[in-house]
Amino acid sequence: MDTRGFYDGLADRYDLIYADWDASVTRQGRALDALLTAALGPGPHTVLDNACGIGTQSLGLSALGHKVTGTDLSPLAAARAAREAARRGPALPVAAADMRPCPSRTPPSTPWSAPTTRCPTC
Repeated sequence: MDTRGFYDGLADRYDLIYADWDASVTRQGRALDALLTAALGPGPHTVLDNACGIGTQSLGLSALGHKVTGTDLSPLAAARAAREAARRGPALPVAAADMRPCPSRTPPSTPWSAPTTRCPTC
């Protein structure tokens, strides 16, 4: 099984990895918000969650007012993140995207003030 297939298969139950997924969404959102504030000053910030999965960190950051876009290798996981966001409040734009290929060592100019992950070869 390839990586995408693995995460596609987990999308509907990935939250079960956590004892309390909702609490983890809140905890991880707060932790990342503190890091963003320390690095960039008070938000809200525009954030690219480049491996958003089902939205654990994206949802937490969105709940704190950040403008988050989520991408993930797994289209099923990204779609779950969008469904979870719709259920909770602010919409979460998502797309299926593979962050592994990187066209250059220079990160492109983007509208995001804070990507949560970097291309592994950049």
